[in-house]
Amino acid sequence: MGSFEGKGMVIQGLRFIPPKEALATLLDGVILVDLRSDELLEMKAFRVPEVIYIPHRELLRLMSKLPSDRPLLLADSSRVFTKDAAHLLLDRGFTQAACLNGGMLVWDQEGLPVATDPEAILHGECACVMRSCKERL
Repeated sequence: MGSFEGKGMVIQGLRFIPPKEALATLLDGVILVDLRSDELLEMKAFRVPEVIYIPHRELLRLMSKLPSDRPLLLADSSRVFTKDAAHLLLDRGFTQAACLNGGMLVWDQEGLPVATDPEAILHGECACVMRSCKERL
């Protein structure tokens, strides 16, 4: 079963795993916890053996759905929410929580496995008015 021992780097008590190293742990039994919103999941998803989807705003309420006896790799779009999520889990007895360094942004840039939905990709000139293709129809 996968573990984080000796992997990545530890910063202020939290372990950050770079994407290629993270993929190896995920293939070895670590569970990915994707903290992104549903809209972002529709556009691009991590293609790994085991994923649990919990939006970061719902983590406290839904953390009982997470196994406390398995290593959990927390991921989001660009590592914005994983640090706080890891602290939350560690403070509540989850001893094996780490963060995906760089989130989906770096994961995708490194060419690691993703599933995309071209219909859901955002289009527009400015983030404030971007819409998915599905919404524009």
